[in-house]
Amino acid sequence: MFQPQLPLLGFSLPNAPLPSTGKDSHFKFEPFLRKEYGLGLNPDRPVCNFWITSGECPNGTNCENKHVSKMFSNKIVCKHWLRGLCKKGDDCEFLHEYNFRKLPECVFFSKNGFCTQTPECLYLHIDPQTKVSNCPNYEQGFCPDGPKCSRRHIRKVACQNYMTGFCPLGKNCELAHPKYDPNLIQHRMLIRSDEQIIKDKEEEEAKQKLRQEHLAQQQLLQQQQQIQQQQQIQQQQQIQQQQQQPEPEVHNAPPTEQAQ
Repeated sequence: MFQPQLPLLGFSLPNAPLPSTGKDSHFKFEPFLRKEYGLGLNPDRPVCNFWITSGECPNGTNCENKHVSKMFSNKIVCKHWLRGLCKKGDDCEFLHEYNFRKLPECVFFSKNGFCTQTPECLYLHIDPQTKVSNCPNYEQGFCPDGPKCSRRHIRKVACQNYMTGFCPLGKNCELAHPKYDPNLIQHRMLIRSDEQIIKDKEEEEAKQKLRQEHLAQQQLLQQQQQIQQQQQIQQQQQIQQQQQQPEPEVHNAPPTEQAQ
């Protein structure tokens, strides 16, 4: 069987060792490939001690040991590495290992419910019934429910080109393209026109005037009730005073003797 002497850069594993023509012979471009793409390095080589302790290495890209990024614990498996097409090597911000819990989701399966590459598909197939839907409020920039929201909040940096009006990468862009939903417009701040501002001001003044008139009527009614209560109290006091006054004594005149 024919064995190629050079790896196909677009189709070979990024950590595959570079071939040589003899025991001590090397190609002139091998150092460049090792430095720029990390090709030809042993995938089982140990992790650099300088990189573990300080996060830096004095040898830089010439170091023969691994420089593992600390961000790997929060990332998913590199989709290019799964197909042997990743050229970033240790500088890749995604995982270069078969971790089934962190595999990227199959876009075709999520949209259509089936996958033409099954069972050879390298991506994750998630059951739509068990999958938590994305939060539309969070995708537009803000969710009022915050961490208590029952939907999924995917943290992603917004694409500056898309936000300014156009992104040349389209669907292939790795940044977020927030979708516009007219049903969620009530949760956003709107810029009112001058006519709307004047109209709202007049309506607010009319409401305030009605409130003041209603308040004045209530105060007048309370004053009338207080006056009536005072009059009733005065009448009761007068009646009590009249009842407490003693009645005048009536003296009967003695009968006069009739003249004989």
